[in-house]
Amino acid sequence: MKIWLAILLFAAFACFAQNKSADAVRASMPSKDEISELLSKADEKVSSFEQTIKALTPTLDGIDSSLTSKSLDAASTAHTVIRGVQKTGPTGYGLVVLVVTLDDLSSNAFRSAVVLASADRDRVVRGDHPDNNLPSNVLALSNAGNACNDIAELIVHATLRYLSAEEDVLGKLLDSKK
Repeated sequence: MKIWLAILLFAAFACFAQNKSADAVRASMPSKDEISELLSKADEKVSSFEQTIKALTPTLDGIDSSLTSKSLDAASTAHTVIRGVQKTGPTGYGLVVLVVTLDDLSSNAFRSAVVLASADRDRVVRGDHPDNNLPSNVLALSNAGNACNDIAELIVHATLRYLSAEEDVLGKLLDSKK
């Protein structure tokens, strides 16, 4: 009798532990609403980045036309990735690709700001007048880059939770197959 009671208690504890871990997995997994909201915000930040680059295109193209084309291509890629994740649902791969793409936008914004400042320095060294729009142009690029970086950071945290939950589920599935 004591053995059956011990087995029953062990089985109940094991079931409770499994339910608790399933609840923990569900709690750590980002919800569809959370992912959807992050994707919408990312799309807004990418659109804002695009507007900034388009507004500065005449200035940037006068220095290095590849800056504008690379930035606009990266923004187009980001929109495509966002639409893909919205359409098919989140995957670890899709979320990581989005984070990397947002990081490219951030890097492009800062690279463009440095190029603008460097070109203005060269202009002043030659004896020309500094560009009066330089501070606002650099600030606009910095803000666009920071916005992409900020949303990428939020998506990274959700992605890590997503991947952790996926690994937990896969681990349990593989353990149950043994």
